[in-house]
Amino acid sequence: MRRPLLVLVLVVTLAAGLPGTSQSAAVWRPAPESTHTSKARQRAREVVEFARRQIGVPYRYGGSSRSSGFDCSGLVYAAYRSIGKLIPRSSWEQLHAGRPIRFGDLRVGDLLFTEGGGHVQLVVSKRAAISAPETGQRVRYVPLGELRARFAGARRLLN
Repeated sequence: MRRPLLVLVLVVTLAAGLPGTSQSAAVWRPAPESTHTSKARQRAREVVEFARRQIGVPYRYGGSSRSSGFDCSGLVYAAYRSIGKLIPRSSWEQLHAGRPIRFGDLRVGDLLFTEGGGHVQLVVSKRAAISAPETGQRVRYVPLGELRARFAGARRLLN
């Protein structure tokens, strides 16, 4: 008795997804992302992956490579260069690149500015950014919650 029932359930399940059946309208399907949007999000993930590989690299003022170390804007600059996107080198110039984003709208790959715009971090998740903080420290994760009070702006470079 179990096999015929299993076959019946399988047939009904498959038929529900066929076009022209009365049940096909009841099957929920997410709206497909536009090719442009999904490509931008993939590129943002690649930028973040580059930055993640730099965790632990020493801070160095003016640095923009793993071998020499990174300052904040150098890390962001190198991360975007890793996908072939050329952006301004300094945090002050990066603060005017792309389009402005509110703190509540941050997503992976966005730039988050603190210290009045003089320090930049790369958003890597809904809860964290990667930062090259200051002399004597290393590239590390920073909780977004710690940055909110010092928020000076955010920019989205990939749309």
